[in-house]
Parts: sequence; structure tokens; C-alpha cells
Amino acid sequence: MIKISIDNFPNATKLTLCETFEVPRDSIIIDLNHLLPLKQLTKLTIECHHFSFEQLIELLQFTHNIHVLKLDSILLYRTYSVSIQQNELSKLVSNMNTITKVTISKEITLEKIQLLTTVFPRMEYLTINLYKQDLQPIARFLLSKSNNNTRYLSSL
Repeated sequence: MIKISIDNFPNATKLTLCETFEVPRDSIIIDLNHLLPLKQLTKLTIECHHFSFEQLIELLQFTHNIHVLKLDSILLYRTYSVSIQQNELSKLVSNMNTITKVTISKEITLEKIQLLTTVFPRMEYLTINLYKQDLQPIARFLLSKSNNNTRYLSSL
């Protein structure tokens, strides 16, 4: 638990959770909000390996001004991306977030790309690492005219 007053970093606009950061299950948002005002963050970097996509969604509901999101990977612990997309909190985050630039360091699959484009529909720039066999299906999905969630995407 982080026990620090909000006065410590009142002007912070960037937050990085390093790979050694231990992710508590329940109180991360409350603790982080005591450390710095989450509403004014514009860049979020998550390098820790145990931060699930569900936890990211929970955090993003309080960080409306994030424009740049960098993730080590997308972890879906026993959860299907379709169930995340249909989740009410995910829909809320999708409607209110302003994330335009997303970077994923580790390899990513088509299922996770579909999740990203649903949750971050204003995404303009996407930087990913992928396996050779995933290139064609991912490119086909991203370039599909019927895919309305990638209409702002201009750089891959």
C-alpha cells in the first residue's frame, strides 16, 4: 500500500509502473490517486509483467486525459477479449478515453489487436511486435473498411 499524500506530485503528467512494481489486486487506484492526481496524467507506461488488461481498464476509468499508452504486454488472465469488450466498464472507458498513441512491446495476437481497437477507438498510432504468421490477419483486420474502430489509425 502506498501511504503518501497527494501533495507529493501535484503536477505529474506521466506515470511509469516499472517491471518490479507489485500489483496489489484491490487498492491500486486509490493508492495511486493519493500519490498523484490521476485525472491530469497524459502518458501511462506499464512495464510490469503482472498487470492485467482488466486492471488497466479499472485504472483508465480515472485517467481521462491519457494520450500515450505504452504496455509491456496485454495479459488476459482466464478472460476472453470478447467478454472484456462487452463489459460495461470497458464500454465506459472506450467512450471516454482520449488515447491516440499505443505501443505494445511484446508480441501480440489478432485477438488482442481486436480488443485494443475496441477499447481505444481514437487510436491514431499503433506500434506492435508480432509473429510473422500473425502479420497477414492483423493487417487484414486493421485495413478492413468494415472495421469502424480503426478509422483514425494513420500509422502502424
